[in-house]
Amino acid sequence: MACLRWVLILLATGVAREAWAQPKDPATRPDKLTVTVGDVLIRIDGPKRWTLSGIDYRQFPIAVEDSAYGSVLNIRGVGALGSAHFLDVPGKPGAVEKEPVSLVRFFLDEQPLADIAPTMNVAGQSFRMQRESKIRAVDLVSSVTLRDGVLTETVRMRTKEAVDLRLCGAMMYAWSPAMSKYLYGDDKGIQKRGAFLGDSEKPGEGNEKTSQWVAVYSPREQKGAVLYVTQSPMNAGACLQSTDAPGVYRKVRLLSFLEQTMPAGFDGTFQTAIGFFTAADDNWETVAQQRVEQLKLLNR
Repeated sequence: MACLRWVLILLATGVAREAWAQPKDPATRPDKLTVTVGDVLIRIDGPKRWTLSGIDYRQFPIAVEDSAYGSVLNIRGVGALGSAHFLDVPGKPGAVEKEPVSLVRFFLDEQPLADIAPTMNVAGQSFRMQRESKIRAVDLVSSVTLRDGVLTETVRMRTKEAVDLRLCGAMMYAWSPAMSKYLYGDDKGIQKRGAFLGDSEKPGEGNEKTSQWVAVYSPREQKGAVLYVTQSPMNAGACLQSTDAPGVYRKVRLLSFLEQTMPAGFDGTFQTAIGFFTAADDNWETVAQQRVEQLKLLNR
């Protein structure tokens, strides 16, 4: 039940209100950006601090839009801050603290995205977003890349001072509630297989401490996705954690520093790669494992 407690902490402190003391340059930061590369469509959401906000694969919303993605730190005695998680400002009713984002840049086919508008829809052969931000004492340099049917997220976290954490959520993905089957595995193969909860069941959670990847699949849509952890710091205690909320999402997070301190001088990089696939119900596990092998090559 420990992981569910972390999730409830995140949800309880994720307050969405008007920004407090957060300057923004509308000429370089769209509020809504939709990007299509091949069979994959992603959304970038300004109000969520320019993080992912939904993923479509072959016109199917494989990850839901109405949820938080990106990186979140839950700091002991402070609360959860980052992506769509905001904090009330003491003594200032209605004001909130948001993760300050100092830089956001977009590249389509390796060319800077020009003519920025509040709402944008673009398409190309590749897309990349660079982002720099700060969550209290921790500096973050992150990127989102979509190329050749693979969505890659990377975040480098650095701090000069120790940060007492309840958890660090480097990345999180809210897979569609239409997903009904899953696999967890490592580089040797499948470790665990199962079915997500039914619509009438209560939410549940799990923590796969030794898994390197997770695959989710919808027999109805005959579509799925594989999330492969390509990089994580040795001293962060990273693990995959899931929250199964029927009718809402099948959320998977890359967590670390559970009830631990991020040490002074920490400099670590987390990275995930996501591949998508179409398969028949009787063959989906084989196809998912083939996708895992393809994603492994990205880290060699």
